Amino acid sequence: MPRTRVVIQSRLNSSRLPGKALMTIAGMPLIELVARRAARSGHEVIVATSDEHYDTRIADHLERVGIPVMRGSLDDVLGRFVTATTDLDDDDRVVRLTGDNPVADADLVDELLAAMDASASAYGRVDIDQVPEGLGAEGFFVRDLRRAAATTQEPYDREHVTPWLRRNLGELLFAPAANPGDALRFRCTVDVLSDFDRVARLFSDVPDAVGIRWNELIDKLGTMVTADGATVPTGSNRLFTQSALTLGGSQLSGPFASAPPEVRQMLARAVDHGVTHVEVGRADGNAERILRSCGEPQLTQRLGFISRLQPLVAGDPSVARLGVEASLERSFAELGRRQVAAALLSGVEQVAVGGGAAWERLQEYRSTGEVGAVGVSLANPRDAEALLTLEGLDYLELPYNVLSPALPESVSTLHERGVTVLAHSVYGGGSLLRGDHPRARALVDASREVDRDGVADLAVAFVIGLPSISSIALGAVTDAQMRYNIDLVARPPLSAEQVMKVRELLR
Repeated sequence: MPRTRVVIQSRLNSSRLPGKALMTIAGMPLIELVARRAARSGHEVIVATSDEHYDTRIADHLERVGIPVMRGSLDDVLGRFVTATTDLDDDDRVVRLTGDNPVADADLVDELLAAMDASASAYGRVDIDQVPEGLGAEGFFVRDLRRAAATTQEPYDREHVTPWLRRNLGELLFAPAANPGDALRFRCTVDVLSDFDRVARLFSDVPDAVGIRWNELIDKLGTMVTADGATVPTGSNRLFTQSALTLGGSQLSGPFASAPPEVRQMLARAVDHGVTHVEVGRADGNAERILRSCGEPQLTQRLGFISRLQPLVAGDPSVARLGVEASLERSFAELGRRQVAAALLSGVEQVAVGGGAAWERLQEYRSTGEVGAVGVSLANPRDAEALLTLEGLDYLELPYNVLSPALPESVSTLHERGVTVLAHSVYGGGSLLRGDHPRARALVDASREVDRDGVADLAVAFVIGLPSISSIALGAVTDAQMRYNIDLVARPPLSAEQVMKVRELLR
C-alpha cells in the first residue's frame, strides 16, 4: 500500500524572526508542536533541517523527544526533501509543511490528499490566496520530487522545493471546507514577533494543543478577530491592489507627532486590520525616517509605500533626471528599502519639467522594479484633465471631501483606464470636524439624513462611495485614532443614491 510522509522544513536563521523554531508555544518548541500535530493521525513525519551548526539545536531537541529528523544543505531544501524520502517508492506521496505553521494538522493534510485523489492531481496545494497564511500544505508523488531534483539546478527551485512541480505538473488549488474566508485577518503563521504573540495566545488555554483540530483553532481565532475590530476592505485596479484606507504619513512628523511606541502600535494595528499602504513624501519632514526607525522591520515589510517626490525645479533634462534620482534615492535610504509601491510627482506641472525628462526617469525606475507604479499628486482634481494623454500613468492622488465640487469626468476616465485614485484631505485638513465650520450644522444634518454616525463617518463614507476613488489617506497620531479610522473605513460606503442626496443637502 502506498505510503505518505509529511516532511516539515525548519531552520533557526529565519530572517524576520530568528530562532522561532525553538520558541515556546503550548509548553513546547514550535517545531515540536508542528510535528506532533501533523503526526496525530498516524502519518509518518520527519523534520528536515539544515546542517549548519546552529540547527544542531533543532536536531538535538527532536531526537530527545523522539521525532525523526534529518539534516542537509541550508540552501538546497529540495535536496533535503529527496534525502528525507530516500526509502520511499516512486508511487508514495510526500506532503510538504513548514515549521512555522502550528495550526495546520493531520486533518488538513488528509483533506488535501482526498481532494488530490478525487481530481487525480499529481500536485496539489492549499491556495493561500483564499486560505489564511499558516494553513499551507503541498502534496506530490515521490517520483515527481525525484524528477525535479534531477532536472533543475535553479537556486530558486532548489530553495523553494516545488516551483518545478508547479511548472511541469500543473496544480490543484485547494481550499478546505472550513476555510474562514478572510485570509488576511485569520493569518496564523509565525513569521514575525506579532505573529508569535498572536499564535501563542491562540494556544494559551487549549487543554490539548496537539489534539485540537485546525478548524476548532480557526473558530477560536475568529472570536479573537471579532473582538479586535473590523477589517479594512481591499480592491484592485489594473496592476495595483490597495486597501480602502491608506495610512497618511505626514502626521508622523512635526511637533504633534506620536512617540515611537505609539507609532509602532499604530503600524501594527494598521497591518493587522488590512491596511496595505502608507502615503508619505519627501516634504513631510522626517516622516520617512520615523517610519523606518519606529516601525519593526518585520512589520513594515508588509506595508507598501506611496512616495511623493520632492518638488522639482525647472531645468534642462539632465537636471530634471537628477532631481528625480535625488528625491527617490533619499527616500530609499530613509525608508530602508530600495523599492516603493508608487512614486508620484508633486503636481501636474512637474510632468513637463525638463521637457518630460523627469517623467521619463520615473518610467525607468518602474522598468527596474524599484518603483511599482508611477503617478502624479494633484493640487486640484480639475488638473486631471491635463493627464488624459499622458502615457504610462498608473496612479493619481488628489484632495477631495464631501463639500468639494463633483469629481471631473477626467478622473472617472482615468480610473476606468485602470489608474488607481487616492483621495486625501477627506476631512478638509480637519476643518470639517470643527464645530465652528461655516457648514457645521448642514454637515450634521446631512449625516443624520443618511444614517451616519456623525460628520467623520459621513465624510469617509461619502468619498469611499464614489466609484472613481480607490482609497483614502487618513493620518493618525494615536492608536485610538487609528482604530477609529479603521472602523469608519470598514463600514459600508454611501450608495449612489445617498451620495446624490448628500450633494443636494449640501448644495
